[in-house]
Amino acid sequence: MLNQSPTPLERTPVQAQMPPSRELWRWYILLLIANELDLVFTYFGLSQGTFMEANPLVRPHLYTWWPLLMKLAPLAGLALGVYAVLSHGHHLQRRVLGALRLATAIYTIVLVMHVLHVLALAFTG
Repeated sequence: MLNQSPTPLERTPVQAQMPPSRELWRWYILLLIANELDLVFTYFGLSQGTFMEANPLVRPHLYTWWPLLMKLAPLAGLALGVYAVLSHGHHLQRRVLGALRLATAIYTIVLVMHVLHVLALAFTG
C-alpha cells in the first residue's frame, strides 16, 4: 500500500488530464525560458551599465561564449536527465518535478527582480 500512485478515480482533474511526462517537459521548458530571459536581462543591464554580474565564475568571462555555454550545457544535461527519468526512473518523477518547479520558482524571482530594476531605471531616467 505504500507509495502507490492514485487510481484514476483518486486523481485530481489536472492530474487525470496531463501525463507525468508532459508535466515534466512543461516545467523544463518554463525553466529553459526563464534561464534564457535571465541571460537577456543580464546582458541588457550590463550594456546599460546598470547591472553587475553577481556570479564570480562568470564575471571574468562575460563577453565571451562561456556564459552561453555555461547556461546551455547544464540545461542540455537536464533535458537528458528528464528523458532518462521518463524512460527508466518512474519512481523519481515526483522528485524531479519538484526540483524543476523549485528551480523555475527561483528563476522567476530573479526575473521579477530584473524587471523591477529595469522599471526603476525607466522611471528615474
